[in-house]
Amino acid sequence: MWQFYIIFVFERYSKIGMNKQILGRILALAGMVSPWVGQSQQDPMFTHFTYNKLFYNPAYAGASGQYCLNAITHQQWLGFDDQTSYLRTQNGDPIMMDLEKMQTSIAPRTGGLGFSAPAIYKDKNYGGATFSYVSDKIGYETTTFMKGGIALAYPMLDGSNIRLGVDFASMSKSLNGAGLRAHDPGDPMIPNGNVSDNRTTLGLGAYYTTPNIMDGAYAGLSVTNMTPQTFMYGLISTQTKRHYYLVAGYKQESFLGNPSLVLEPAILVKAASNSGFVKPQIDLQGMVTWNDLFAGGANFRAYGTGVESFSLMFGYYPPLLGNGAGSTQRLRVGYSYDIPMNNLIRSQSGTHEIQVNYCFTFTLPERPVKVYRHPRWMERNPEFD
Repeated sequence: MWQFYIIFVFERYSKIGMNKQILGRILALAGMVSPWVGQSQQDPMFTHFTYNKLFYNPAYAGASGQYCLNAITHQQWLGFDDQTSYLRTQNGDPIMMDLEKMQTSIAPRTGGLGFSAPAIYKDKNYGGATFSYVSDKIGYETTTFMKGGIALAYPMLDGSNIRLGVDFASMSKSLNGAGLRAHDPGDPMIPNGNVSDNRTTLGLGAYYTTPNIMDGAYAGLSVTNMTPQTFMYGLISTQTKRHYYLVAGYKQESFLGNPSLVLEPAILVKAASNSGFVKPQIDLQGMVTWNDLFAGGANFRAYGTGVESFSLMFGYYPPLLGNGAGSTQRLRVGYSYDIPMNNLIRSQSGTHEIQVNYCFTFTLPERPVKVYRHPRWMERNPEFD
C-alpha cells in the first residue's frame, strides 16, 4: 500500500532542491507511511507538560485539590507549507521550476481543553474526575480525542499521596484525500475526499506526590492507547501504538536564598511501542517563579541521541484573582517558543505554544439549622426564641 507514497516522493521531487515546502510534503507523507514501515509518536506533544498532565495521565485528576480548567494551543513548525510544483518548458525543453502561489499549511497544529474536579471528604483528597478534548492535525490527517476518566487516591500519614487513574477515549481520525496527488491518476487506493473512522481506547496512570522531598515532589507513570486500534481510510489502514509517559519533578522554595524565587525543575520521558520500543524522547525543563507573579525558564528536548529543540518559556500569574499559595483562585498564562536544533531549522520558523490554567475552589453552603416549635416542648432553648 505504501509504495504509492515512496513513488510519489521520488517522482515529484527528484529533480528539484530540498526547500522547506518540499521537505514539508515529504514529512507529511512520511507520517502516513509510518504505520507500515516504522513506528513514531502519534499522541499530541506539548512543551508545557507540567501544567497539562491531565492530557496524558488520568491519575492526576483532582490532584491539585481544586477545580481546574486547562486550555492549550500548539502551533508547530510554522512555515511548513505544501506547494504545487511544475516544470516550465519552452519548445519542449525545461527552462525553470515554478511554485504555485497558493500554499497549504501542513505543519502540526494541536488544541486542547480539559477539566478536572477533586473528590474531597473531610478535608482529605480521595481522587477526582476529568474530561478532556484534543484536536491534533498533521498534514492532511486530523485526530480528535474525547476522554473521560476517574482517579482514586490513597492519602498516607506522612502527607504523601498515591493516585491511580483510568480514562476511556473516543478517538476519531480523518484524512483529506483531496490534498494528495496520485502518481497514477484514478488510483483506487487514494481517497478522493474526506474519509474518517472512529474507535475507543483505554488509558491508565499512576501518580505519586510527597511533601517530604525538597518542598514537594511528584512522579507519574502512564500509558495511552492501551488497546491499539486499527483505523481504515477506505482501502488504507493505520494502527495506533501504545505510548508511555514518565514525568517527575520537585519544588524548591527560596531558590538561591531568595524567598521571592521558586524553582520547579521537571523531566518527561516519552516512548511508543508495538513489537518493540522506538527511541525515547526526553524533555528537561526548569522554571523559576518570582513573587507568584512572573515565571521564566527553558525546556530542552532530545530524541534518542540527537537534540531536537530548545524552548524559551514564560509564565504570568495575573494578580486580579489574588494568586498565591493561600488563594482560592489561581490563574496562569504561559507561552513558549521552540527553536529547532536539527536539520529542520532551515525549513520552518519555530513552534509557538500558549496555555491557560484556571483553578478555583467550590464549597457547598452549610445546611441551615431548622427550628421546630411545638406545645409538647415545654422547655425551649431561649436562643430559639
